[in-house]
Amino acid sequence: MNDVSFSELLSQYATYKYLRPKTIETYMGVVRVFRHYVGPDTLPSMITVDVVVNWRSRIIRSKSNPKGIAESSWNNYARHMKALFKFGIEYNLIAVENNPFDKVSVRQPKKPKKSLRPDQIMYAREVLSLARTYEAKFQERSKLYPSWFWQAVMETFYYTGIRLNQLLHITAGDINLKKKSFRASAEGSKTNAETTLPIPDELFPYLQKLLVAAHNSGFKREDQLFNVNRFSSRHHRIGMDTYQVERFFQALSGLTGSRISPHRFRHYLGTTLMSSPSRNIHLTQQILNHTDLRSTMEYVHPDLEEMRKALNQRVG
Repeated sequence: MNDVSFSELLSQYATYKYLRPKTIETYMGVVRVFRHYVGPDTLPSMITVDVVVNWRSRIIRSKSNPKGIAESSWNNYARHMKALFKFGIEYNLIAVENNPFDKVSVRQPKKPKKSLRPDQIMYAREVLSLARTYEAKFQERSKLYPSWFWQAVMETFYYTGIRLNQLLHITAGDINLKKKSFRASAEGSKTNAETTLPIPDELFPYLQKLLVAAHNSGFKREDQLFNVNRFSSRHHRIGMDTYQVERFFQALSGLTGSRISPHRFRHYLGTTLMSSPSRNIHLTQQILNHTDLRSTMEYVHPDLEEMRKALNQRVG
Protein backbone atom coordinates (compact mmCIF):
# COMPACT_ATOMS: atom_id res chain seq x y z
CA MET A 1 0.00 0.00 0.00
CA ASN A 2 1.34 3.42 -0.95
CA ASP A 3 1.12 6.59 1.10
CA VAL A 4 0.71 9.27 -1.53
CA SER A 5 0.42 13.02 -1.02
CA PHE A 6 -2.71 15.02 -1.79
CA SER A 7 -1.12 16.28 -5.01
CA GLU A 8 -0.29 12.74 -6.15
CA LEU A 9 -3.73 11.47 -5.17
CA LEU A 10 -5.48 14.23 -7.10
CA SER A 11 -3.21 13.75 -10.11
CA GLN A 12 -3.96 10.03 -10.32
CA TYR A 13 -7.67 10.62 -9.73
CA ALA A 14 -7.84 13.20 -12.52
CA THR A 15 -5.99 10.91 -14.90
CA TYR A 16 -8.04 7.82 -14.10
CA LYS A 17 -11.39 9.63 -14.24
CA TYR A 18 -10.28 11.69 -17.26
CA LEU A 19 -11.55 14.89 -15.69
CA ARG A 20 -12.00 18.07 -17.66
CA PRO A 21 -9.65 20.99 -16.86
CA LYS A 22 -12.49 22.95 -15.23
CA THR A 23 -13.34 20.03 -12.96
CA ILE A 24 -9.68 19.56 -12.02
CA GLU A 25 -9.50 23.24 -11.05
CA THR A 26 -12.49 22.74 -8.75
CA TYR A 27 -10.88 19.76 -7.02
CA MET A 28 -7.60 21.64 -6.71
CA GLY A 29 -9.39 24.54 -5.04
CA VAL A 30 -11.07 22.30 -2.45
CA VAL A 31 -7.84 20.41 -1.71
CA ARG A 32 -5.98 23.71 -1.37
CA VAL A 33 -8.45 24.96 1.26
CA PHE A 34 -8.26 21.68 3.19
CA ARG A 35 -4.45 21.59 3.15
CA HIS A 36 -4.38 25.13 4.44
CA TYR A 37 -6.21 23.83 7.51
CA VAL A 38 -4.32 20.55 8.10
CA GLY A 39 -0.91 21.81 7.01
CA PRO A 40 1.09 21.26 3.80
CA ASP A 41 2.98 18.22 5.13
CA THR A 42 -0.12 16.26 6.17
CA LEU A 43 -0.80 13.14 4.11
CA PRO A 44 -4.26 11.79 3.21
CA SER A 45 -3.59 8.68 5.34
CA MET A 46 -3.30 10.94 8.40
CA ILE A 47 -6.84 12.28 8.05
CA THR A 48 -9.49 10.99 10.47
CA VAL A 49 -13.17 11.79 10.74
CA ASP A 50 -12.40 13.90 13.82
CA VAL A 51 -10.08 16.07 11.71
CA VAL A 52 -12.83 16.50 9.13
CA VAL A 53 -15.50 17.35 11.71
CA ASN A 54 -13.20 19.88 13.37
CA TRP A 55 -12.50 21.45 9.97
CA ARG A 56 -16.23 21.66 9.33
CA SER A 57 -16.76 23.42 12.66
CA ARG A 58 -13.96 25.83 11.85
CA ILE A 59 -15.07 26.96 8.39
CA ILE A 60 -18.85 26.64 8.28
CA ARG A 61 -20.88 29.77 8.95
CA SER A 62 -22.27 30.20 12.45
CA LYS A 63 -23.04 32.91 15.01
CA SER A 64 -19.48 32.71 16.26
CA ASN A 65 -18.13 32.60 12.69
CA PRO A 66 -20.33 34.91 10.58
CA LYS A 67 -17.72 35.06 7.80
CA GLY A 68 -17.66 31.28 7.33
CA ILE A 69 -18.94 29.39 4.31
CA ALA A 70 -22.56 28.38 3.76
CA GLU A 71 -23.86 24.87 4.37
CA SER A 72 -24.20 24.32 0.62
CA SER A 73 -20.53 25.21 0.12
CA TRP A 74 -19.49 22.79 2.84
CA ASN A 75 -21.51 19.99 1.27
CA ASN A 76 -19.80 20.74 -2.03
CA TYR A 77 -16.39 20.50 -0.34
CA ALA A 78 -17.37 17.24 1.34
CA ARG A 79 -18.60 15.67 -1.93
CA HIS A 80 -15.33 16.39 -3.70
CA MET A 81 -13.14 15.18 -0.86
CA LYS A 82 -15.28 12.07 -0.36
CA ALA A 83 -14.87 11.13 -4.02
CA LEU A 84 -11.12 11.70 -3.82
CA PHE A 85 -10.70 9.55 -0.72
CA LYS A 86 -12.98 6.84 -2.12
CA PHE A 87 -10.71 6.56 -5.14
CA GLY A 88 -7.60 6.44 -2.97
CA ILE A 89 -9.04 3.72 -0.74
CA GLU A 90 -10.31 1.58 -3.63
CA TYR A 91 -6.94 1.63 -5.37
CA ASN A 92 -4.82 1.22 -2.23
CA LEU A 93 -3.16 4.58 -2.64
CA ILE A 94 -3.68 5.67 0.96
CA ALA A 95 -3.51 3.76 4.23
CA VAL A 96 -7.12 4.41 5.25
CA GLU A 97 -9.88 1.82 5.62
CA ASN A 98 -12.86 4.13 6.19
CA ASN A 99 -13.58 7.27 4.26
CA PRO A 100 -13.27 10.22 6.71
CA PHE A 101 -15.58 12.33 4.54
CA ASP A 102 -18.40 9.81 4.64
CA LYS A 103 -21.60 11.11 6.28
CA VAL A 104 -20.19 14.54 7.18
CA SER A 105 -22.55 16.61 5.01
CA VAL A 106 -25.01 18.87 6.79
CA ARG A 107 -28.62 19.75 6.23
CA GLN A 108 -28.74 23.00 4.33
CA PRO A 109 -31.61 25.48 4.51
CA LYS A 110 -33.94 25.54 1.52
CA LYS A 111 -33.81 29.05 0.14
CA PRO A 112 -35.20 30.41 -3.12
CA LYS A 113 -32.59 30.62 -5.86
CA LYS A 114 -31.13 34.09 -6.23
CA SER A 115 -32.76 35.57 -9.29
CA LEU A 116 -33.43 38.97 -10.82
CA ARG A 117 -36.43 41.29 -10.96
CA PRO A 118 -37.73 42.72 -14.25
CA ASP A 119 -36.90 46.27 -13.12
CA GLN A 120 -33.27 45.26 -12.42
CA ILE A 121 -32.95 43.79 -15.91
CA MET A 122 -34.53 46.89 -17.46
CA TYR A 123 -32.10 49.15 -15.58
CA ALA A 124 -29.13 47.04 -16.66
CA ARG A 125 -30.20 47.44 -20.28
CA GLU A 126 -30.53 51.20 -19.82
CA VAL A 127 -27.04 51.40 -18.33
CA LEU A 128 -25.57 49.49 -21.28
CA SER A 129 -27.49 51.66 -23.72
CA LEU A 130 -26.10 54.80 -22.09
CA ALA A 131 -22.60 53.31 -22.25
CA ARG A 132 -23.00 52.70 -25.99
CA THR A 133 -24.21 56.28 -26.52
CA TYR A 134 -21.27 57.65 -24.52
CA GLU A 135 -18.73 55.61 -26.47
CA ALA A 136 -20.21 56.63 -29.83
CA LYS A 137 -20.56 60.33 -28.98
CA PHE A 138 -17.25 60.96 -27.25
CA GLN A 139 -15.17 58.20 -28.86
CA GLU A 140 -13.99 57.20 -25.40
CA ARG A 141 -14.10 53.99 -23.43
CA SER A 142 -16.86 53.64 -20.88
CA LYS A 143 -16.59 51.44 -17.79
CA LEU A 144 -18.41 48.77 -19.82
CA TYR A 145 -16.28 49.03 -22.96
CA PRO A 146 -16.93 47.66 -25.52
CA SER A 147 -20.57 48.02 -24.50
CA TRP A 148 -22.02 46.60 -27.76
CA PHE A 149 -20.15 43.35 -27.14
CA TRP A 150 -21.14 43.08 -23.48
CA GLN A 151 -24.74 43.81 -24.41
CA ALA A 152 -24.66 40.77 -26.69
CA VAL A 153 -23.22 38.73 -23.82
CA MET A 154 -25.88 39.86 -21.36
CA GLU A 155 -28.77 39.32 -23.78
CA THR A 156 -27.48 35.82 -24.57
CA PHE A 157 -27.58 34.95 -20.87
CA TYR A 158 -31.02 36.54 -20.54
CA TYR A 159 -32.67 34.80 -23.50
CA THR A 160 -31.01 31.36 -23.30
CA GLY A 161 -30.12 30.83 -19.63
CA ILE A 162 -26.91 29.01 -20.58
CA ARG A 163 -24.14 28.64 -18.05
CA LEU A 164 -21.06 30.85 -18.17
CA ASN A 165 -18.79 27.98 -19.18
CA GLN A 166 -21.15 27.09 -22.04
CA LEU A 167 -20.97 30.62 -23.42
CA LEU A 168 -17.18 30.59 -23.29
CA HIS A 169 -17.12 27.40 -25.40
CA ILE A 170 -19.37 28.71 -28.19
CA THR A 171 -17.45 29.04 -31.45
CA ALA A 172 -18.27 31.09 -34.52
CA GLY A 173 -19.31 27.88 -36.28
CA ASP A 174 -21.79 26.97 -33.55
CA ILE A 175 -24.17 29.78 -34.56
CA ASN A 176 -26.59 29.07 -37.40
CA LEU A 177 -28.44 32.29 -38.21
CA LYS A 178 -30.30 30.67 -41.10
CA LYS A 179 -31.85 28.06 -38.83
CA LYS A 180 -31.91 30.46 -35.86
CA SER A 181 -30.17 27.96 -33.62
CA PHE A 182 -26.86 27.45 -31.86
CA ARG A 183 -24.90 24.53 -30.50
CA ALA A 184 -23.94 24.38 -26.83
CA SER A 185 -21.04 21.95 -26.83
CA ALA A 186 -20.47 19.10 -24.38
CA GLU A 187 -17.10 20.62 -23.44
CA GLY A 188 -18.80 23.60 -21.84
CA SER A 189 -21.71 21.70 -20.34
CA LYS A 190 -21.92 20.83 -16.67
CA THR A 191 -23.70 17.62 -17.63
CA ASN A 192 -21.22 16.84 -20.43
CA ALA A 193 -24.09 16.77 -22.91
CA GLU A 194 -24.23 18.66 -26.19
CA THR A 195 -27.48 20.48 -26.92
CA THR A 196 -28.91 22.55 -29.75
CA LEU A 197 -30.98 25.52 -28.67
CA PRO A 198 -33.12 27.99 -30.59
CA ILE A 199 -32.17 31.64 -30.99
CA PRO A 200 -35.15 33.70 -29.80
CA ASP A 201 -36.23 36.49 -32.13
CA GLU A 202 -35.22 39.23 -29.69
CA LEU A 203 -31.71 37.79 -29.36
CA PHE A 204 -31.17 37.37 -33.11
CA PRO A 205 -29.95 40.93 -33.91
CA TYR A 206 -27.36 40.82 -31.11
CA LEU A 207 -25.86 37.57 -32.34
CA GLN A 208 -26.07 38.71 -35.95
CA LYS A 209 -24.07 41.85 -35.13
CA LEU A 210 -21.54 39.79 -33.18
CA LEU A 211 -21.09 37.36 -36.08
CA VAL A 212 -20.64 40.18 -38.60
CA ALA A 213 -18.00 41.76 -36.36
CA ALA A 214 -16.32 38.36 -35.98
CA HIS A 215 -16.29 37.85 -39.76
CA ASN A 216 -14.80 41.31 -40.31
CA SER A 217 -12.12 40.49 -37.72
CA GLY A 218 -11.11 37.33 -39.56
CA PHE A 219 -12.63 34.75 -37.22
CA LYS A 220 -12.46 31.09 -38.20
CA ARG A 221 -15.30 28.68 -37.53
CA GLU A 222 -13.44 27.08 -34.63
CA ASP A 223 -12.59 30.41 -32.96
CA GLN A 224 -14.18 31.36 -29.64
CA LEU A 225 -17.06 33.68 -30.59
CA PHE A 226 -17.57 35.49 -27.29
CA ASN A 227 -14.01 36.77 -27.05
CA VAL A 228 -13.78 40.39 -25.96
CA ASN A 229 -10.03 40.36 -26.62
CA ARG A 230 -10.66 40.27 -30.37
CA PHE A 231 -12.91 43.34 -30.27
CA SER A 232 -11.20 45.55 -27.71
CA SER A 233 -7.85 47.32 -27.44
CA ARG A 234 -8.23 47.30 -23.67
CA HIS A 235 -8.14 43.50 -23.38
CA HIS A 236 -5.03 41.54 -24.32
CA ARG A 237 -5.66 37.87 -23.53
CA ILE A 238 -5.83 35.21 -26.19
CA GLY A 239 -9.21 33.82 -25.18
CA MET A 240 -11.97 35.23 -23.00
CA ASP A 241 -12.13 33.55 -19.61
CA THR A 242 -14.38 33.43 -16.57
CA TYR A 243 -12.49 36.26 -14.89
CA GLN A 244 -13.20 38.74 -17.69
CA VAL A 245 -16.92 37.95 -17.71
CA GLU A 246 -17.14 38.24 -13.93
CA ARG A 247 -15.29 41.57 -14.05
CA PHE A 248 -17.87 42.92 -16.49
CA PHE A 249 -20.79 41.83 -14.31
CA GLN A 250 -19.10 43.32 -11.25
CA ALA A 251 -18.86 46.65 -13.07
CA LEU A 252 -22.48 46.38 -14.27
CA SER A 253 -23.65 45.50 -10.76
CA GLY A 254 -21.82 48.52 -9.37
CA LEU A 255 -23.47 50.86 -11.88
CA THR A 256 -26.97 49.45 -11.40
CA GLY A 257 -26.85 48.91 -7.63
CA SER A 258 -28.06 45.31 -8.05
CA ARG A 259 -26.19 42.02 -8.01
CA ILE A 260 -26.27 40.81 -11.61
CA SER A 261 -24.62 37.60 -12.78
CA PRO A 262 -24.99 34.93 -15.49
CA HIS A 263 -26.39 32.45 -12.98
CA ARG A 264 -29.06 34.89 -11.84
CA PHE A 265 -30.18 35.25 -15.45
CA ARG A 266 -30.40 31.46 -15.58
CA HIS A 267 -32.53 31.36 -12.44
CA TYR A 268 -34.71 34.17 -13.79
CA LEU A 269 -35.37 32.23 -17.00
CA GLY A 270 -36.16 29.03 -15.12
CA THR A 271 -38.53 30.86 -12.79
CA THR A 272 -40.38 32.69 -15.57
CA LEU A 273 -40.73 29.54 -17.67
CA MET A 274 -42.15 27.59 -14.75
CA SER A 275 -44.41 30.47 -13.69
CA SER A 276 -46.07 30.66 -17.10
CA PRO A 277 -49.68 29.36 -17.27
CA SER A 278 -48.62 27.17 -20.21
CA ARG A 279 -45.49 25.91 -18.48
CA ASN A 280 -43.94 22.76 -19.84
CA ILE A 281 -41.58 21.18 -17.36
CA HIS A 282 -39.94 18.91 -19.93
CA LEU A 283 -39.23 21.77 -22.34
CA THR A 284 -37.80 23.80 -19.45
CA GLN A 285 -35.64 20.83 -18.51
CA GLN A 286 -34.26 20.68 -22.07
CA ILE A 287 -33.65 24.42 -22.27
CA LEU A 288 -31.76 24.47 -18.97
CA ASN A 289 -29.99 21.19 -19.80
CA HIS A 290 -30.94 19.47 -16.55
CA THR A 291 -30.32 15.75 -16.28
CA ASP A 292 -32.51 15.44 -13.20
CA LEU A 293 -36.12 16.66 -13.35
CA ARG A 294 -35.88 17.58 -9.65
CA SER A 295 -33.49 20.39 -10.59
CA THR A 296 -36.15 21.85 -12.88
CA MET A 297 -38.85 21.47 -10.23
CA GLU A 298 -36.88 23.79 -7.94
CA TYR A 299 -38.08 26.65 -10.13
CA VAL A 300 -41.72 25.98 -9.22
CA HIS A 301 -42.61 28.52 -6.57
CA PRO A 302 -45.95 28.79 -4.78
CA ASP A 303 -48.16 31.68 -5.79
CA LEU A 304 -49.22 33.63 -2.71
CA GLU A 305 -52.57 34.64 -4.16
CA GLU A 306 -53.39 31.05 -5.10
CA MET A 307 -52.44 29.96 -1.59
CA ARG A 308 -54.63 32.72 -0.12
CA LYS A 309 -57.52 31.66 -2.34
CA ALA A 310 -57.19 28.04 -1.23
CA LEU A 311 -57.18 29.05 2.44
CA ASN A 312 -60.19 31.38 2.01
CA GLN A 313 -62.14 28.60 0.30
CA ARG A 314 -61.50 26.12 3.07
CA VAL A 315 -64.72 24.57 4.33
CA GLY A 316 -65.44 24.24 8.07
